[in-house]
Amino acid sequence: MERRRFITDLGQTTAAICSIGFLAACSKSGDNPTPDPGPGGGGPGGGGARLTANLSSELTAIGSSKTSGNVIVIRTGAGNVASSFSALSLICTHEQCTIAYDAAASDFKCPCHGSEFSVTGSVNQGPASAPLTKYTVTINGNTLTVN
Repeated sequence: MERRRFITDLGQTTAAICSIGFLAACSKSGDNPTPDPGPGGGGPGGGGARLTANLSSELTAIGSSKTSGNVIVIRTGAGNVASSFSALSLICTHEQCTIAYDAAASDFKCPCHGSEFSVTGSVNQGPASAPLTKYTVTINGNTLTVN
């Protein structure tokens, strides 16, 4: 085999392999609204609580947030009642990338494919079609718990 032919074949083979890997990484495997919470329910200590907060010192302002693992809780209203908080998964339902909370815009953005979600978890912009997973917020005294 002559050198020119060898280099051409090698280049084409390399390009084909890279293309397959790129397409596989960007392929849509389906919207998955239920991320794996991990061992113990995904919360600290494995007791089923995904996140806890002391409302005397944390989450005091509307728009403030606290994150634990892949769970975030955001204060969306006044008063220490469950309806004043939104607890969501930080895993995008499109391709399971970790999303980021933008407090200034009061929404979430996925860095992988551009999906955007509201603080209630609903889809503002695709390609994601399923909302973020919501978690239950309970309040006992000044302790907020996300289950």
